Amino acid sequence: MGKAGVIGKTDSLSLNKPWTEFALDKKAIAWLEENVFYEYMRKCRWFAGKARMIKFLKVQQLLSMPIDGGLAYLVILHIGYTYGDEEKYAMPVSFLPDDYDLIGHINPKAFIVKATVDGKPGWLIDAIYDFRFQTELFKNIWDNASTKQENGALNYHRGKGLAATDEDMGYLCVIPDLEQSNSSLIFGNKYFFKLYRKLFREINPEVEMLQFLTETGSFKNIPSYCGSLIYERPNTPPVTLGLMMQKVASKSDSWVATGDDLNDFLFMFVDKHFSIHDMVFEKVELLGRRTAEMHLALLSDKENEAFKPEKYNPEYVQWLQGSLSKLLNKRITLLKENYSRLDKNVKDLADDFIKSEEIIKLFFEKIASNELRSSRIRIHGDYHLGQVLFTGTDYLIIDFEGEPESSITDRKIKHSPLKDVAGMIRSFHYAVCSKLYFSDETKNIDPLRLQKAADRWYKLITDAYVDSYMQTMGDISAIFGNRTELNFLLQLHLLEKAVYELGYELNGRPDWIRIPLKGIQQVLFEIEKFNS
Repeated sequence: MGKAGVIGKTDSLSLNKPWTEFALDKKAIAWLEENVFYEYMRKCRWFAGKARMIKFLKVQQLLSMPIDGGLAYLVILHIGYTYGDEEKYAMPVSFLPDDYDLIGHINPKAFIVKATVDGKPGWLIDAIYDFRFQTELFKNIWDNASTKQENGALNYHRGKGLAATDEDMGYLCVIPDLEQSNSSLIFGNKYFFKLYRKLFREINPEVEMLQFLTETGSFKNIPSYCGSLIYERPNTPPVTLGLMMQKVASKSDSWVATGDDLNDFLFMFVDKHFSIHDMVFEKVELLGRRTAEMHLALLSDKENEAFKPEKYNPEYVQWLQGSLSKLLNKRITLLKENYSRLDKNVKDLADDFIKSEEIIKLFFEKIASNELRSSRIRIHGDYHLGQVLFTGTDYLIIDFEGEPESSITDRKIKHSPLKDVAGMIRSFHYAVCSKLYFSDETKNIDPLRLQKAADRWYKLITDAYVDSYMQTMGDISAIFGNRTELNFLLQLHLLEKAVYELGYELNGRPDWIRIPLKGIQQVLFEIEKFNS
């Protein structure tokens, strides 16, 4: 991006038109595109394009949002890079004159550029830091408001989780100091609003899932759905701009809580005692019940097409086989490219995986040859210990956006609920392996003894989780066909998860590669039964 804009070399913007006609001020918008927006965004945690070279940045739309005493705009930015997919981002913008009473209390992160608007000097700011924008946002959700645009409308939807007595919560807004890929507002320490920065065509799956589980499935162990902001246009997929949910309190996420439990296990193991407290099993069994209750809620609606359970059909089987084969090919190629970086023990595991490529492909083919009778439903899609909050006595399941590498369309595909179960089982495996492999206390312990202890802990915990899950689900024949089919699908998704994890570790944490490789090896022992 260049420094010289169409208005000239200056650090300040002067509008040629009134603020109410900002969308028509092409010179000002061109200058912001050329000189300002990228420089501001690259300082923001939510902007994911920092590492790529910008080819173009254009203001695609300016959506008007009336606020007290003025107007804010939701700027939709279209960004192209020298490589990779183009992206779209949302940036709410408002103007504050220098003489604004509260300008000294505005977060320094808010200030985008100096500007003169309607003859008054001041600043363009990120409007999430503007008190007027915050209060209007809450009020519009409360009122189920709709703001007409030149094309379509900004539609605010109020959810059942919004209490009837909380009409004035919009005046009690704080912005948490969090490093996130979205922006957050907290109203009255009771409601959490997430402004999606990176935008996708289609309703965000998190909005759909929370709304369904709150209002149709009556599932209590989530942050209740309280509202959303969606841009809707004729003959065009809607765009989710924001989600409001209940703010929930917790002691920690379950990854941290499980790590704390594993510390007790670790200290006893170092002293040559293998012991897991009864309390740990009780917590794992409770998590299994809550997982099953979530899935039963997602199985509950037989009418809503987006959530109605479906059976396996040729189209889905073909899609799943193609997806798994593509994933396997990509990971084996990546592993071979990085093979020289691996240590001896990890190379042995890598060799087992590479040599088993044909066995795995044969296993994948069983999807088509088996007449699967299981149900497919909408699932969490990215289910692991970090997505479950522990309150001290119960669990709350969060973050229903789905698998980060998948498209929005793919995140809404219905799968076996066992895919979520497999995600949690793999998370248990990660928890124990990372604790025993990488703790200072285990540096001098025989690796074989470490592995045996990890495997034993993992089996006991997994059995407790799965047993509790299955007992809560009830009649398995209605959901999973039979025991053989259930085990087949569970191993299939365990393998899928472990192969997926391999790419993550090769790209980010090469020291952790042996954890997914060990997970793949464990599944290979099981799938030999299906290929025999």
